[in-house]
Amino acid sequence: MSRSTCNLQRLRPHRALPTSYHYAFVSASSRSKYNTAYSRHRTLLNSFTSGQNANETSKAIATLTERIPPGIAIYDALQLSIELLEECAIPEPEESALHLLSHALNLSWESGYRELREVSALPSPLPERASANSRTLDLAQKTLTQEQSIAYQTLMSRRLQFEPLQYIVGRWDFHHLTGLTIRKPMLCPRPETEELVEFVMSDIEHLNKQQRKVRVLDVGCGTGAIGIAIARQYPEHVQVVALDVSPEAVALSNDNAAEFLSDLIGKGNVDDVYQALLCSATDFTNHNEQRYEMNFDLVVSNPPYIPAKDMRDLSTDVVGYESQSALCGGEDGLDVIRDIVRRLPEWVFSDDHSQIMKHQRHCWMEVDDSHPTLIAQWLAPGSEESIRWGVEYSESRKDFCGRDRFVKLVVK
Repeated sequence: MSRSTCNLQRLRPHRALPTSYHYAFVSASSRSKYNTAYSRHRTLLNSFTSGQNANETSKAIATLTERIPPGIAIYDALQLSIELLEECAIPEPEESALHLLSHALNLSWESGYRELREVSALPSPLPERASANSRTLDLAQKTLTQEQSIAYQTLMSRRLQFEPLQYIVGRWDFHHLTGLTIRKPMLCPRPETEELVEFVMSDIEHLNKQQRKVRVLDVGCGTGAIGIAIARQYPEHVQVVALDVSPEAVALSNDNAAEFLSDLIGKGNVDDVYQALLCSATDFTNHNEQRYEMNFDLVVSNPPYIPAKDMRDLSTDVVGYESQSALCGGEDGLDVIRDIVRRLPEWVFSDDHSQIMKHQRHCWMEVDDSHPTLIAQWLAPGSEESIRWGVEYSESRKDFCGRDRFVKLVVK
């Protein structure tokens, strides 16, 4: 399915939307073309990440000095590095080269990628000045300094070892957040998760008429992308509490919140709108000594959901770098999802459990494509398990590639 047919394309018009785990190619013009391209990519990727071909990557890295020397034109550096990345079956070779060279040249995050894409689109040999945009042609003909050449070679070397692009450049766009800070080993934001944010925002629109702020709980915040995107869209109308078991994730989420919310509400007021806490879904309860304010209107989560048996099939750019605990959801991928379901009723009631809910409370989750059917059976309305936990399956939705990816639950 073409990425351009998805409404989310408008959210990031200046930058493409690569993703490492689910969809390495989102540029095919149809789902069948996409599946063919993806299968071919997986075959190439598996061959290059196997032990017998590990030396091919080392050989490719060794050629960087001669392929991208000081004095090479930016246009030539792009074309040669794209070819090298393709030869080594690196996911999104063109996008990788554009991002990495923009980073090495210290171009603007907002415009550098787009400027280099225009350079890459020029024909070879380069046209005369009269027939091309002079600014684009000037950039194409500009040569790399020794410092820029070394910087680009270093970045390319990391990418040739399948390190995720987001870790190398240290930031990524997500929804309306431009340049969200990314650090290893937190999961790199994926474009399908932007759809999850849209579903939650749609529910917030319906709740905005209530007298108090809409309270949102984000379980497993990672970089903070989901909760911060929501908070930035509704800074005067929501309170977001985010949970994670990783101290690094909690620190990064709060740092990102300060960066993206301070200009809207003031640096000293960020905690009133967004706060990440070091806590698991199981431990976020008032049944222990620690006391938390509950009464959440919405719960959202992109939890670890990959079944253990599927972990071995993930590519090197995922399993070699991203947090395993943030990826694997246990034997069937449902471990954390079960924890969330068991805690949902407590999370959505007021502290004294005496308040009668004036509206239904919902939980949106991103899940493995095997999960919607399982969850629909487990929490079918009126079923024993649904009555036991006070939670019902409501609906599932597909992502932009037609995969069953999102589930909505209702707390009764």
